[in-house]
Amino acid sequence: MRVPLDPDFRDEWQRFGLRFCCEDCAYLTREGECAHGWPQAEHRLARYADPSCRELVFCKEFELV
Repeated sequence: MRVPLDPDFRDEWQRFGLRFCCEDCAYLTREGECAHGWPQAEHRLARYADPSCRELVFCKEFELV
């Protein structure tokens, strides 16, 4: 699922402590890989920390730790 990453969403992300990145997922292994083998580039926190990132991509396998 793809959602525009606009200033309003960035504000809500911080205000409500939303979690949606690999770093918060139960399927992230100790080695830093997805246990299910999914690509991670679009789901990593570093991508969303970049102000030029304009799209949020939710992983269908995400499970909060």
